[in-house]
Parts: sequence; structure tokens; C-alpha cells
Amino acid sequence: MAWILVFYLAYFRTVRWSHGVFNAETSGYLIGCLLTPILIAAVIVWAIERGRKAKLSSVRKNLLAAALALGISLVSIAGSLRASRGSDDASLKQQMGHLMKQAAGKEAAPPDTNWYDGPSREFFRDILNFNQEYTGAMQSAKGTSATKLYTPESYATRVGMQETVSQLHAMLDVDKKYESMEPLIQKLEARISATSASEADKEAFLNGVRSSFGKSLAPRNETMRIEEEWLQSSIDLYEYTLSHSGDYSVRGKKLIFRAGVSPDGFQSLQAKAIALRKDAVESKHKLDAARQAAMSQTGITPADIDSPTSKEK
Repeated sequence: MAWILVFYLAYFRTVRWSHGVFNAETSGYLIGCLLTPILIAAVIVWAIERGRKAKLSSVRKNLLAAALALGISLVSIAGSLRASRGSDDASLKQQMGHLMKQAAGKEAAPPDTNWYDGPSREFFRDILNFNQEYTGAMQSAKGTSATKLYTPESYATRVGMQETVSQLHAMLDVDKKYESMEPLIQKLEARISATSASEADKEAFLNGVRSSFGKSLAPRNETMRIEEEWLQSSIDLYEYTLSHSGDYSVRGKKLIFRAGVSPDGFQSLQAKAIALRKDAVESKHKLDAARQAAMSQTGITPADIDSPTSKEK
């Protein structure tokens, strides 16, 4: 049984190495995988036998050699699987990096090697366009009031506060519009469905995409959640000051509340908004660092994907 397992492991390793293609080279690889543990085991048994006064029987020597060969084969196949998995992962990441560059128009797109190359490239183009549209929409929504938040000047006039509330609402609307990337996944599913690949291959590919994409989106979703919470708290603050504009005045760089009016409500809302803005900034920095680390693994830089060449309608 041990010898049978030794042969099976050699055959299994050969099939993985050759990807199921059998030729003269594959036969040589199989013989090498089979003979290596056998020869090593034979040398060890010979060394043990030579050092013993009482010689082993042929049955014991055969059993010892088979056990050693099986152990060596198991260690060898484990190492082969780890090396292959690491090599496959690195190769896949590099391939994804090239597809991203092609989606951004920074590399010429060659003929597809795999059935999923085209849909993947279009998926990356959708993501790049999506991010570019979000950035543009947020820049347009910010205006000038966002740069003066929480300063005494921002509370000085009702017109100024109304403008601030309007801009904060616009920023919150942008976040809500772009918070879900599910439409991009649905477009990818439609493209994958239109390919000639088998249903099993399509399902396996999409399951892998949803699993990995879901994990990579977790930091982004958390950042969007914190930012939306910050924007809403800032809206609450400025709506409060609007409704209580008669209770205070701005003198120099200070808010002065009328006698008998407690500033506690204002101070509580402002402290909450400022704390949430700090959380949002920290979360954004962590998200940027995570994106940079992920991009470096695929061999790309921000400059490689900074401007898509086309937009889908």
C-alpha cells in the first residue's frame, strides 16, 4: 500500500505540473518524481543496515524503505503545493495589474488569453469610471463652505449657514449615490453570462469575484459609513444654529450667547461633528494605505490608473 501511494503521489504531482498534458517531457518528470524518494529511501536503509550488527530481514527492509519513500513523497508534494499556490497567486495578481492598466488605457490590450480577460478588463474600467465620477461629483458638491466648517465665521449669518447646510446635503447625497458598487457586479455578471465558458466555470469565477471583492470593499464601506455619519451630524449642527440664530452673536472669533441661554446644546453637537470628522479622516487614510498595498501587489501605481480612456454610458 505504501508503494502504491508513492506512485500515486508522483502521478498527482506530475499531473499538476503538466496541467494534464502527457508527452515525453511529462513521462520524464513522472519518473523523476517516482525515483527520487525511492533512491533516497534506499540510501537511508542501506546506511541503517550497514551500521547494524543484526541485519534486517528483507521484509523489514522493504517495509522501512516503503515508509521512508512515502514520507519523502508527502513532504515533497506538500512543498510543491505551497510553491505552486504562491506562484499562481503572484501570477494572477500580475495579470490583474496588466488588465487594470489596459482598462485605464496605459497599456495596449492584447488578444484575450483567458475567457474571462475581456469581462474583467471591462469590470476594471467600470470601477475606474465609477471612482472618477464619484470624485468629480464630490468636488462639485463641496463648494467653499466646507473649508470653513466649525469656525465662528461659519455661524455668522443665516445665509452662510443655509449655504453650508445645502452643501453638506449635496455631499451626503453624493455619498449615498455612490456608496454601493453592486451595479458594477451586476454588469460583470451579465458579461460573464454572455461568454461561451461552461456554467460551472462561470459560477466558480463569479463566486470568487464576490468573495474577494466583498472583502476588499469592507474598508471602503466602513469609510463611507463614517463619512455619512459625520456629514449628517454636521447638518444637525448647522440646522440647530439656524434655528437658534437669535440666541448668540459672533464677535471677532467667538460665539457669544445671550444671557440666560445655555451653550450646552451647541457645544455637544459641535464636539460630536468634529470628532466624527476626525474619525472620517483617519478612516480615509487607512483606506488609502490599504489600496496602496493592494495595488503594489499587482505591480501598479496610482499613476497607472489615474484616467480612464473611455466612459460607458
